Amino acid sequence: MIRVRFTRTEVLERLQGQVQAGHPIVMLGAGIGLTARCAELGGADLIGIYSTAFYRMQGKPSLLAWLPYADANAETLRHAQEILPVVRQTPCIAGIGAHDMSRSIDLLVDECIRIGFSGVTNEPFASMYGPVFAAELEAAGIGFSREVDLVALAHRKDIFTMAWVFTPDEAVRMAEAGADVLGAMVGVTAGGLTGATKTLDLAEATAAVQEMCEAAHRIRPDVLVLTHGGPFKDPETAAYSIAHSDAVGYAAGSSGERVPTERAVIEATRLYKQIGLDKAASTAKLAGSPN
Repeated sequence: MIRVRFTRTEVLERLQGQVQAGHPIVMLGAGIGLTARCAELGGADLIGIYSTAFYRMQGKPSLLAWLPYADANAETLRHAQEILPVVRQTPCIAGIGAHDMSRSIDLLVDECIRIGFSGVTNEPFASMYGPVFAAELEAAGIGFSREVDLVALAHRKDIFTMAWVFTPDEAVRMAEAGADVLGAMVGVTAGGLTGATKTLDLAEATAAVQEMCEAAHRIRPDVLVLTHGGPFKDPETAAYSIAHSDAVGYAAGSSGERVPTERAVIEATRLYKQIGLDKAASTAKLAGSPN
């Protein structure tokens, strides 16, 4: 049966089933419908739809989502109309900017569920700004605490939640708020045309993930943790991060969408450019090809 909207219980059963079967949970962020559909065909367990993905698939740095050039929540609702209809049987998670004081976040969560999302996540997230500016946002009442409130609100509504965290303290607060899954962030993903040029090394990044895992699990042992960002940029580095921490999966953003697209299009274009203009030779080659 074709489904779009899943309940929190259904999403959790899906994820826990993967872990019990010995498979990692894979969440893929999609900025366009084609990526979302391909991710589903590839077996993604969750598909995230949020502002950073829209920018990267326009060939722009995803960091633009943290600058005041667009309404992140309006962008999510707009692009959802393009992406949700092509996803058949995979829960889609809406990135909500909890800091938007011009909206009722309560009503926004309800709207996301009404149009077909199966859960919510806190994206954009204030911690990306760094400790100094993030502290100023918090003091102004528009910082990380509003993201915690978003997750707690969705949890009270029995809606699935995936929470991005950067530190053990943030992991504790999101676990206390009832987050079902934590995305342990270690910075912007490396690689490709617009990725980070400097990150923690693989061992350091994985150790940081483990600290977040341990902090969250002291509060709630049932919290599922996914690794993301920094040097975790391909299947090999993602596998290392999972094998050397208590994480049970990986959240692919640029590593699952932008970078593979860049590589595939560049290579396809190069191959087309290798076509010769010797028409007699091309005709002879086609004549000798089997039908």
